[in-house]
Amino acid sequence: MIVKNEEEVIMQALSWGKGIVSEQIVVDTGSTDRTVEIAEQMGAKVYHFTWIDDFAAAKNFALSKARYEWIAFLDADEYFPMEDAKRLLALVKELQDSEFHGILAGRANVDNKGNIMAVNTQCRVFRNLPALKFIRRIHEHLNMSDGTLLRMADAVELLTMYHTGYGEMESGKKAGRNLKLIQAELADHPDDYEMWGYLGQEYEIRDEWEEAVKAFRKAMDLMPEIEKGSYDVPTSLAALRLLESVIHCKDATEEEINKTYEEVIAIWPEEADYDYTMGKYYALKGNFPAAEKHLVRAVQLLEQYGNMAKAMMLSGEIRSAYELLSVSCYNNENMAGCVRYATLLLKEDPHLMNTLMVLLKAFHEDPVTASKGEEGLLEIVSFLGNFYNLQEPEERLFVLKGAMIAGYPELAIVLRRLFVSEEPSAADQALNRE
Repeated sequence: MIVKNEEEVIMQALSWGKGIVSEQIVVDTGSTDRTVEIAEQMGAKVYHFTWIDDFAAAKNFALSKARYEWIAFLDADEYFPMEDAKRLLALVKELQDSEFHGILAGRANVDNKGNIMAVNTQCRVFRNLPALKFIRRIHEHLNMSDGTLLRMADAVELLTMYHTGYGEMESGKKAGRNLKLIQAELADHPDDYEMWGYLGQEYEIRDEWEEAVKAFRKAMDLMPEIEKGSYDVPTSLAALRLLESVIHCKDATEEEINKTYEEVIAIWPEEADYDYTMGKYYALKGNFPAAEKHLVRAVQLLEQYGNMAKAMMLSGEIRSAYELLSVSCYNNENMAGCVRYATLLLKEDPHLMNTLMVLLKAFHEDPVTASKGEEGLLEIVSFLGNFYNLQEPEERLFVLKGAMIAGYPELAIVLRRLFVSEEPSAADQALNRE
């Protein structure tokens, strides 16, 4: 790995490989903290490289120090969990005599609270070959200098590495750090559509939406026809960010937004994130029929095509998507849809108060349930028993609270009958405190 001031994560970064790799190489590009000291204490071979505004140059220097046949090249804020690391060793042995140059693994981006924000695929493990090097100053990638097409083994289902720096990028702590390098690359290679996409990302981080749209449009214009339809960061994801940027432009009309949406789904019809983005856009505007339509389509695309280099945003926010679907269905008086999506969520996590509240509102407004009187209320209590152990006081209190927030006093009365001895007064005191 190449590092600079990574004392907070360098120990974890080096820990996953213990017992798996033959050597650990750390190339420091100018740390002023304890990064080098910690790396040396952990037994890594530490080298120093004078930073020249070129990530590829630093990484290729690191490659030159590697002695063994396979290389795992992760960033300091990335790591494999131990189970996956053990699978990696077996997989490398299995591929030793194959034609593959590298291995594709899943990559889960997590925020500072440990929540998965997005998932994608990356090649971080590859053969140590003289012709296999990194290219480009920034957003560097592997390339065979002899023109050989890279062949990657798909191990996404077996291997997942975690990227803990995602929350920092999202918070803006590193916003704009790459702008100078991207502009230098574009000065040398003005027709590099991938770099135009990365330039758009920099403007996106800065909330400079009009400039972001221009950069993403340039990327789309320069994108070779043969690359259109590919699902990866420079193509389908750049199109997603174009759509997001158009939505954020203060003068953008709904017609312009829909035109951009139609443009990108025509080229990448399997990408669920376009519809997820449109669903969120329409929900925010209060257009719940359009929101439901797009969100349903997004979920269907995810189910049909999966998340291999697709649906990164939806995969990372699947709970939020179902919550938004249940709310949209409720507002569209599609109570069956509301119950369906809320039920799916509560099966996974019964303590989602907002979801429980929407579910109970749907039951409350169901004329069939209302026509049954107390029998209908008892059916609801029985149904809730699929998610909650109503023999437990805490569970009963949680459901009672949901009924009260949902404005369903009839159900609250029936639920109170489940309480024993002094529980009703204790429940009232707890609810009053909240």
